[in-house]
Amino acid sequence: MNKITSINYDKKDISQVVICVDNKVRYKANENIIKLLDVYVGKELSEQEIEKIIFEDKIIKGKEYLLRLLSRRIYSRYEISRKLKSKGYPENIITKLIFWLEDNNYINDELFAEMWAQFRLQNKPIGRYKLNQELRTKGIKQDIIQKVINRTYKEIDELILARNLIKEKIMSSEIKNIRIDPKKIYNFLLRRGFSGQVSKIIYDELNNEQV
Repeated sequence: MNKITSINYDKKDISQVVICVDNKVRYKANENIIKLLDVYVGKELSEQEIEKIIFEDKIIKGKEYLLRLLSRRIYSRYEISRKLKSKGYPENIITKLIFWLEDNNYINDELFAEMWAQFRLQNKPIGRYKLNQELRTKGIKQDIIQKVINRTYKEIDELILARNLIKEKIMSSEIKNIRIDPKKIYNFLLRRGFSGQVSKIIYDELNNEQV
């Protein structure tokens, strides 16, 4: 019959209601479900209506979870999807939640990529190849990556960036009385995503003791 016989607030969490169907506890849902789906004592629920209650409750709880998540830092679309999957959300709910985030400008992959690029260059400078790789692991589309990389390295000279990075490394090595090996520096720059051309210039400068 699926008749709602009682609706009570949960004693441990007043934002949740306990819905009893045919005198048995069946569902615990967000209190907003009551108004959203016109749920009341005495109402008889079809199987489709029960599924709707479960679905909408997951949507509400998913939104609350995502807002808490985004209050700490910005996330890419891909990162959000992975977070939701790890929480056990099915694909149809993940898709709806991500559309909701995008429609309300809570996530924006281009803005995320811009902020990531600025953070990396300010804290641990990297070349364009490394930045490309990192943004790809964040699930950013290649056209967005290319746009952000072009803007980022148009404003910053990659050679100067590499020189400054190596100067810091040299200062640290001198303090520790460690000899700088130009070949190791060359490989270090390549690992940091700087081009072979930039890395070779720094290598030659070190060999000529011009850095």
